[in-house]
Amino acid sequence: MGTDQARIHPHEHPGHDHGQEHHPHGPAMHVHGPAEGPMLWLCLLMTVAFVVGESIAGYVSHSLALVSDAGHNFSDAFALGLAAYAIWISKRPANAAKTYGYHRASILTALVNSTTLLVIAVLILIEAAAMFLHPHPVHGKLMMWVAGASVLMNTVIAALLRGGARESMNLRAAYIHMAGDALSAAGVLIAGWVVAFNGWVYADPLVSVLIALFIAWTSIGVLKEAVNVLLEGTPKGLDLDRMIAAMHRVARVLTVHDVHVWTVSDSLDFLSAHVGVDNARSMEECDAIVRDVRDLLGREFHIAHATIQIESTGICCGETDRDPLHCHDIAGSDPDHTHAL
Repeated sequence: MGTDQARIHPHEHPGHDHGQEHHPHGPAMHVHGPAEGPMLWLCLLMTVAFVVGESIAGYVSHSLALVSDAGHNFSDAFALGLAAYAIWISKRPANAAKTYGYHRASILTALVNSTTLLVIAVLILIEAAAMFLHPHPVHGKLMMWVAGASVLMNTVIAALLRGGARESMNLRAAYIHMAGDALSAAGVLIAGWVVAFNGWVYADPLVSVLIALFIAWTSIGVLKEAVNVLLEGTPKGLDLDRMIAAMHRVARVLTVHDVHVWTVSDSLDFLSAHVGVDNARSMEECDAIVRDVRDLLGREFHIAHATIQIESTGICCGETDRDPLHCHDIAGSDPDHTHAL
């Protein structure tokens, strides 16, 4: 029975005992273009080749800024590899063991990538502190040549990723990293100029600190977004109060409660809710109400999949002891619970 139910309702949100259920779909879910995977692998090869060259140049020139920028580029190569893998595995179909499919792979890769970036940022700050205490000569002209090449490479890769970044958090994170690398390399270029023509060796660790802070700032944003998705938090940018108020305006809808809305993956938001209706008894009447609610959610709030349970008003309150989430009215009068779910 469990396997059969998984096949019938592959997207059912766990933890709900639904009676009369409808599983309408809103807008079509985002599917990555066939060229995105090969493009990511090409960008990955370009980045790895440059990381090797930049690391050698940083070692020869004794430039911490070049080495730290190479570390940032390596983290981006890691991010590109994970992004390519996530696109590949997310295309695998759902099954009885994975009823959501593998859409969450892109969120997991974002989590791993952002955590790795934070570790790299801390290591760069430690090395920069040591260099401030014990400075050593740096070959500024070599820094400038390598940093100039880094600006060019990262700008090209960022331009290639820009199109997919509009639709995918996975690609957007990679795009932000590559665009950030171009800015970081520009900082290294400036530091190289200062060292070459003014001899101020502290420019190198100073730029390294700025690069580390930039890495930390961007990675924390990705980390927070990934954790929110994994905790099934409210989708980013969704006004929950406005959505519930709009559902109340659908004809014959009297109450909306037990509302849960969460993100599965890029451009793929799910919702489940109980809707109390006025004198709707036939299947046709209930279907019409569900269709109106579904159309509203898809058109105004981009909900890709909605599970709506129609019920008569006033039957909910006796079930709260059995299920602490059941019958919780997010838009109710208690301000402390407005966004609890």
